[in-house]
Amino acid sequence: MKKLLLIAALATAPLMTMSAQAADTATKITFAKDSYCGSFSGNIKNGKEFRLWLLPEQNLVIRNVGDDQINVAYVTGPNGRLTGDRYDNETSYFTERKGNHKMKVYGNSSHSSVEFCAY
Repeated sequence: MKKLLLIAALATAPLMTMSAQAADTATKITFAKDSYCGSFSGNIKNGKEFRLWLLPEQNLVIRNVGDDQINVAYVTGPNGRLTGDRYDNETSYFTERKGNHKMKVYGNSSHSSVEFCAY
């Protein structure tokens, strides 16, 4: 009986690990080689969460590069929510610690284009 329980535990352990990894539904933003920016184009009318790995003291700029309007609902880092400054078509944040940062962005139409830059 103990062997059966051990086999069952070992068989389900990878499933629990995979479900924890699959729980992150944020869209990963990547930068092209030698670039400071990455982008997303698509439907964010109902909001979309993005993630980006950043270093401390970087200036994260989220920019509207499309024809509609966007709204950045929040940006969080390893220490919690960051405060941003909005200018025209972009919002700027300064990171505090290295690690994954998540941003929730809304658009007002079925197609938006958003650029994420880190300097």
